Order: sequence, then C-alpha cells, then structure tokens
Amino acid sequence: MTIIRKLPSEWVKLNLGCNKNALDDWINVDIQSMPGVNVVANLEEEWPWEDNSVHYIRAFDIFEHLHDPINTMNEAWRVLGHGGLLELWVPSTDGRGAFQDPTHVSFWNRNSLFYYSKKYYADLYPDLIHCDFDFASFDTNVNENGVVWTWALCKANKGSGAQPVIPPLWFNALSAVDVSKRTVPGYEGESMGTIPQD
Repeated sequence: MTIIRKLPSEWVKLNLGCNKNALDDWINVDIQSMPGVNVVANLEEEWPWEDNSVHYIRAFDIFEHLHDPINTMNEAWRVLGHGGLLELWVPSTDGRGAFQDPTHVSFWNRNSLFYYSKKYYADLYPDLIHCDFDFASFDTNVNENGVVWTWALCKANKGSGAQPVIPPLWFNALSAVDVSKRTVPGYEGESMGTIPQD
C-alpha cells in the first residue's frame, strides 16, 4: 500500500489510473477492474463525475497515457469545484521517460501547463480550452536512466464569486518549497502534494 500524507476524509478524492496502487479513503479509478479499484472508467471520454463534485484529483503516471491533453485538463477542471486541486506527475519531455514507454501517447513538460491558465495562453484557444488553473510545479533531477518527472499542483478557478471547496491554506501547504510551511495542523505528512513518503 502506498503511504501518502493525510487529507481530509470529507473531501471527494480521485486516484486516477491507480492500477495496483489503491489508496485508503480515496476513489480509486482505472480503465480495468482489479482489486482496490472503485470505479472503472475510460478517461479518454467524458469523466463519470458531476460538475464541481470533486475536491482533489491525484494523477500520477496516467495523463501521458491519454491521447488528448486538452480533454484531460478540461475534464479535470469540470469535475473539480472552485479551488479544487489537481495533482499530476508525468514524465517530462526534458528527459527520456516521456518517450521510453510505447504506451505513452501524449507528451508533457512544465511549459505544457501554461496553456491551461487564463493568465498564460488558454485564451488563445477559447473554443478548445475551457479550463483555468493556477499552478505550482517543479521538475525532478534526472535519474540514472535519464528520466525527469514534472510534478504540478493545479488549482481550479471557477470565478471570483465562488466559494473555494478547499481552503487556500492547503494549496499553500501542499506546494510550499520550504518544508517548514508544508504542515497542516491535525494532518500527517509534509511532502509536496501527495508524493509518497519514504
């Protein structure tokens, strides 16, 4: 069982592309049924959750297996409530990992995220890109196999009048570079987002 930091149990939390890495207290999602999977879904299509119904999405090593990054980011934004968080972990094109797996069909790096924020480039494609995220991100150091991962925490913006479903302190704690600022009273863990703890 993967061990990650604790998040509030009342949040609706999706663990996308979980495979055999199911998490307690999460909705574990995969394209095929296996032990620990709660929802079988094809994420290439419309996602099976209502608009604004999700607090947190964890997408580790899954988005690169989906053909259409715009659909992926639009659907994540659609199901998240205002202030809801999408945490993603993808092999970056700045290393060999993006291209090593023959089942990878979309390619990502930190700059890819610019296109899903109205502050950057989303407005260049208003008929295609409907989402608006703020994000914090970093790239890992290259490992012995030449692989670099991009990690990002993306906060869904749904309009200035909307009440956030997750208090802003969580975004700040989960994305803080300074480890002393990552703790949240009453909850275990101090990792960036839900990166597994050693």
